[in-house]
Amino acid sequence: MILVHDEVFAVVNVDHSDNMELFAAVRDLDGRLTLVIPEKRLKGLEFTDAERGFRLITFETRIPFDTVGFIAKVSSALAREGIPVLVFSSFSTDHVLVREDHLEKAVETLEKVVR
Repeated sequence: MILVHDEVFAVVNVDHSDNMELFAAVRDLDGRLTLVIPEKRLKGLEFTDAERGFRLITFETRIPFDTVGFIAKVSSALAREGIPVLVFSSFSTDHVLVREDHLEKAVETLEKVVR
């Protein structure tokens, strides 16, 4: 089962982050910080670059750490449909970000793949 979040997200490159609402933060080897935050939080935020218009899809199931091929199956199905994806894994499950204009097709595709 999948969950589509109501928020529209942005992937943002910043030099630092204060105490802010965010979905994910990744620090690259060069120290640059990438954040996934609700777009509404961009106002007033200093950032070097941003990609807007993403929707977050969460797989509503616990995915054990020793699971093999789940993301490969998901990303391959989306790739066959020409849907670019950003993948994030958390302690208990996985998430994908897709552009809003691909959301409907992504959900349709994922509902066939994830049962």
